Amino acid sequence: MDKARLNLFDGAVSHRRVGHKKHQFEYKYKSVIVEDVFDFNLEKFKSIKSKILSFGNNYSDMSGKVIDSMKSFIKDKSIEANQCKVNLLRTPNIGFIKSFNPVCFWFLETQEGCKFFVAEVKNTFHEDQIYIIENNGDTISENIWLEVEKNMYVSPFAEKSGFYKFNLSRNPFKIKINQFNKEKKAEIVTNIRGAIIKTTGMKKLIFYFSLALSSLLVVARIHIQAFFLWMKKFKIFPHGDSGYAD
Repeated sequence: MDKARLNLFDGAVSHRRVGHKKHQFEYKYKSVIVEDVFDFNLEKFKSIKSKILSFGNNYSDMSGKVIDSMKSFIKDKSIEANQCKVNLLRTPNIGFIKSFNPVCFWFLETQEGCKFFVAEVKNTFHEDQIYIIENNGDTISENIWLEVEKNMYVSPFAEKSGFYKFNLSRNPFKIKINQFNKEKKAEIVTNIRGAIIKTTGMKKLIFYFSLALSSLLVVARIHIQAFFLWMKKFKIFPHGDSGYAD
């Protein structure tokens, strides 16, 4: 079985709260895009060729559900599975450092473009959820926003329920996520953008170091930004017994 192709991704994340109280931040985002991670004929995930980077079993905790959702979509839309490719944007484990991914993205690609993608979300309570984004079988273009219902706790400063709107651009690569509360008021605007880079030698080593540092800082950044929001007296929504909406 062929190996999945590993690409280094150099990007940035911006996060902005909207409404009568303002808060925003931006940071560099080092990650990877793995191309063709699943073989639909053999029903198996492909491994990567790397002595430094790894993903654990089948790339993520929710990968089985992600692939099942893709299979259902392929069958429902009468798409040939051998014409599909599954790509993944996710920060890998690097050496002994296990990465924490608040969100990673799975893309189902055909020759026409992206037909279906999944946002796999994890909170610091280690609860996770997948959000399926598709355009009724048509190619997902940069000209449309696609809405999904939010049903999991991701922050003490946002309700468990509400909805998201996603926008995907491929060239240049950008994912926009707008979060709304139950009253359909915009709360948070997030942009993830970047590009695949080619690098070797010392530059590649420096990228790996930056990737490791970025992985170590994820949870710290989450708590630091939560502290700033608390200082600004944003409304707090407790986690409760479960992070999932009723």
